[in-house]
Amino acid sequence: MEIKIIGHEFEYDVTGMSLLFFPGESVVFSKRPKGEDWLSSRVVNGKNGLSAKATFRYRGRVLESEKAIRKLQREDLLVAVKYTIYQVFHRATGITPPWGILTGIKPTGIYRRLLDEKGPGETRRYLLEEYCMQPEKIPLLHQICKVMETVKTDSSKEASLYVAIPFCPSRCTYCSFISVAAEKSNHLIEQYLKCLEEEIKEKCAVIQRHNLAVRSVYVGGGTPGILNCAQMERLLSVVQSCAGNDLAEFTYELGRPDTVTKEKLLLLKQMGVTRICINTQTTNDDVLSAVGRKHTRAQYFDAISLTKSLNFNSINTDLIAGLPGEDENSFANSLEDVLAAGADNVTIHTLAIKRSSRLHDTGEYFDPANDHVQRMLDRAYKRLLESGFVPYYIYRQKNTVSNGENIGFARPETIGLYNLYMMEDLHTVAACGAGASSKIISGKDGRIERVINMKYPYEYINENERIQKNTLLLDQKLSQSIET
Repeated sequence: MEIKIIGHEFEYDVTGMSLLFFPGESVVFSKRPKGEDWLSSRVVNGKNGLSAKATFRYRGRVLESEKAIRKLQREDLLVAVKYTIYQVFHRATGITPPWGILTGIKPTGIYRRLLDEKGPGETRRYLLEEYCMQPEKIPLLHQICKVMETVKTDSSKEASLYVAIPFCPSRCTYCSFISVAAEKSNHLIEQYLKCLEEEIKEKCAVIQRHNLAVRSVYVGGGTPGILNCAQMERLLSVVQSCAGNDLAEFTYELGRPDTVTKEKLLLLKQMGVTRICINTQTTNDDVLSAVGRKHTRAQYFDAISLTKSLNFNSINTDLIAGLPGEDENSFANSLEDVLAAGADNVTIHTLAIKRSSRLHDTGEYFDPANDHVQRMLDRAYKRLLESGFVPYYIYRQKNTVSNGENIGFARPETIGLYNLYMMEDLHTVAACGAGASSKIISGKDGRIERVINMKYPYEYINENERIQKNTLLLDQKLSQSIET
């Protein structure tokens, strides 16, 4: 699609709006569009003052929209520009994205800001009329924000630690994470762990130097359950000795059910882990096989039963709405299985089709008019709320089927602290390992800065100097955050 912009510089946001309605298509900015279909987005000063205008030529039709801009603040300009584009795209395609013009990953930030500025009633009106959001999304945001108010942290005194294990038993067809199949890279795991253990020690030393207490630890992947007991014990001994005594939550994401054994669970319990993640994604055996996951529904039930017998504080299970071959009833059955198994945290993800996944070239997933996944989500949310779960964090990704979102649900007493700290930018997270991104939160102004490690395990193993530079950079940014 060719796009012409006049009078503003919101190219990134205009691209995001275009991909909502025309996912998978390329976007080209041009001063003189030559194709049959093109969009013009403008901010102009006319007789009635400043306004945003959009003109969309599509399949022989010309559609136009205009919106007055009452304030000259950046946010008001941006909302007006996106609103006019939404209107012409919606009229041209008949598509109604559930989040309206909202293309950012964290809608709770916008919701909280609007509440502070406008109050509940005006916030609802603004989201419906200005953001074009569908009404069923607003109660979700409200519930999540209410839960967030119950979780307290001081970013000048506390931090969290993330540890990345980017190895999996095999690669799923939908996967876009920075991980490698261990069947081809077993020889890297030992080298990787040695480097990882050193980075954990160094970054925890930085945290301690700035008098920050580590409140939560999350070992994620990939599939951290792929480590054997000896590797787990060595890694967790380092984490345990470095993180200190102020932990409120220690999560280990075992991942696939077929990696779960009693020996591993006993070790995790002994090492102080309080929260376990066992992520089946679906309990439909045919779908599991189709997406390349080498485990079964029966193995999921066995893994949860074994974990529950050892009395961990909490068990999380991830499900993905929109996997190939899974319809609404199949997804609903998967959720019933998870509830029956006894998971007290359930994270509902929407399938995201990224360029690095094998599903990227399957065009059917890019049709935003197909809302069957949104119906899966709505049905799952209703069932979880009826079962006593509360939504407590949300984030959105690009290229999700039906423009859906990811929401964590939990029984009120088992809310995952790390998820809230990380997703809502409540305090600094020091991240270790390949593909890990440390996030530094300023205690006074809430400014966010990142320090990102190299992507792949083989790079991580061979670039020790860069890891050390990133640790030094974390130290410097923490010092600056305290000073400002």
